[in-house]
Amino acid sequence: MKGKLTMTVINVATDSTLAPERVLQAASDFSDRRESVFPAVSVKRTTVHEIGQTSADVTEGTRAGPIVNWERCCYDWSTPGRVIATVTDSNVYATPASKWEITAIPNEDGGSHVEMIWTREFKRGPRGRFFGTLFRLVGNRIFRGYALTTIKNIEQLERAGESAALAASAH
Repeated sequence: MKGKLTMTVINVATDSTLAPERVLQAASDFSDRRESVFPAVSVKRTTVHEIGQTSADVTEGTRAGPIVNWERCCYDWSTPGRVIATVTDSNVYATPASKWEITAIPNEDGGSHVEMIWTREFKRGPRGRFFGTLFRLVGNRIFRGYALTTIKNIEQLERAGESAALAASAH
């Protein structure tokens, strides 16, 4: 069908040494620390429009070579064990079908089982066609690496925070 938008879903599951609430807290943290957790997020391209107890309205931009893609999302963490970001505006993604979500549930070893799902429908036009094709061709590989790096970053920041807290309490 000519001009029909296509949806691509990428699902990545992994385990973390952290408890689910620690993983999910990072997904709803819009401080300068966000750039250290999520490799594609740029603090200078992030605008927090509104933040509440269980939701936020945030625009985030990502550089892809010479191109900057951005999305404005409604983040919702009102459901225990899940943070979902629904795209409300973007220069590349179609709305409201595009979203990102992360779930974390406890596992047997005291850590968590984490699942990240990117659901993307791309806008019509050259940018949407280009990134939609790229997403379909290499998205699984790219986002698997992205998800694993994100979890590793959260764990490292948590360890660094625990070390700093221990050092401070020793003085």
